Order: sequence, then C-alpha cells, then structure tokens
Amino acid sequence: MAFEAVTLDMATLDFPTAAEIAALHGAPLRSWVDTGTEAVAGIVDKPAERVRARLTKTAGVKDLGAADDEDLRECLRVLRTWLSNPASYTPPAPKPKVQRPEGIGQLPVPRTVKQAHSDTTCGLCADPVKTGELIGRMRAPKDTRLFVPMGWLCAHCLYERREKPRRRDVVLRIFHHLFASSAVGLNAYECDVLHAWLTEPPAAAAFPLWQKDPLDTTLVRLATSVMESKATTWIAVPTAHTHDHCRPPRSTRELPGGGRAACGRAALGRVADQPARC
Repeated sequence: MAFEAVTLDMATLDFPTAAEIAALHGAPLRSWVDTGTEAVAGIVDKPAERVRARLTKTAGVKDLGAADDEDLRECLRVLRTWLSNPASYTPPAPKPKVQRPEGIGQLPVPRTVKQAHSDTTCGLCADPVKTGELIGRMRAPKDTRLFVPMGWLCAHCLYERREKPRRRDVVLRIFHHLFASSAVGLNAYECDVLHAWLTEPPAAAAFPLWQKDPLDTTLVRLATSVMESKATTWIAVPTAHTHDHCRPPRSTRELPGGGRAACGRAALGRVADQPARC
C-alpha cells in the first residue's frame, strides 16, 4: 500500500487488524506506528507530536525510537482503538496500583503496567487478556545472550506466577532456565506443585525413563523445600528431563499455546544433551 494514498477514513486506511498487528515486525511495524499517529492527529485535529506524546504515555513506552517490537505492537493497538473510536482519545488512565506478594514468591517490579486497550494474549502463559484487564512488561534482562525480553504479560504472570504457580508456570520456568544454565531454581510453592504432579496417579515411577533415572531423592528434596519454605531448590537438567517425560501434560491447558506443548517437550529433550548455553 502506498502510504501517500492513506486517508483519515478508517476503511480507506485499512489499518492492521489485531492478528496482523501480532504478525508485524521491524520496519513495517514502525511505519504503521508513524502512519497511525498521523491519521489520529488528523481525526482529533491535534499536532502529530502531541498525539505521539500521548501515545507513548498511554502505551507505557518511554522512547518510541528505542521501543522494541512488543512495545510498538502495543502502540498500534492503542492507535487502532483511537482510530475506530476517536472519543477514546483521552489522557491515559492512572497506572493501576497492585499489592505485590512478599517473601519467596515475590517477582521484580514490572517496568510498566497499564490496562489492555484491546483483547490480546499473555506473552508468557498465552492466556487470553480482555480489554481493560491489567497487563505489563518486566524490565529487560541484564544478560541478553541468555534471555530475551518478555512481551506484555497478564496480571498473574506479572505478580503471582511464583506465589501461586500453576503447572504450566513451573514448566515454563524449567523450560526457559535450562536454555540459560545447567539447573533451575524453584521456590517452595513451585516445589509443592512439582511434587504433587510427580506423585499423583499414574505413578511416575512406572515410566521407563524413571527406571533409568529415578527421582526418589528429588521427591525428598522437593518435600523438604515445601516443609522448610525454602527460597530456592536447584533442579538439574537431567532431573528436569526425566520429569518432563514422566509427566506429560494431560491437556493443552497445562502448557501454553496448545499445539506448542509438543515443541516445548522436544526442546527440553534436546537441552538434556546440549551445552547449557544454547
């Protein structure tokens, strides 16, 4: 599409849909932010720079020039909302105040939090997030060789995934950390989830891989962590590999992304035979 032909009419502008926004990357993504900003400026009769300033505040982005793809996609979601409903072009709502869990389940303070401008999905657990619900982003990791910045997360993944972990939260923690090191640290809440998972029927000990690499000692360590409310219990790569094969998910809800569960299990299998720094 020739950007010169863009008009202020939403139908003529043919602004990207939610699915198309999720698929955009790099230069095309940034071009649409510029195009959308100009279009909104024309509709609300404000200078483009003023619209851009409000956009950065509303989207929780400090610097559009340095924004990554995830932040730019959120900018497009905001712009799409303003284009489809110009009356929604209002000052950003006050940032929600959330009481963070304390103790061993506490996560770092998010970089930014806001209300979702449109229906989306969590960038970590893939749960649906409805318009108006809390979303946010964590700060960029210190070592970008081992970890990449996470996208926009739901409230649970921002604040509760280590305080009230689900099975998929534990699997995701294992999956991501084994690409960065030779072990993963679990707190007592996560150990409780993992212990319950390994000991529920059918017995994990019946699986062939357990016979080759029994986890009886690991079960004792997990139970001890729970009883003593330990902040960190280290689980090594081979142990995580055995757990993964002895406790496949009973449904797609136990792992994010439905069909991606098999890929995650295959990746864990590869990690067991690879150097930690993949």
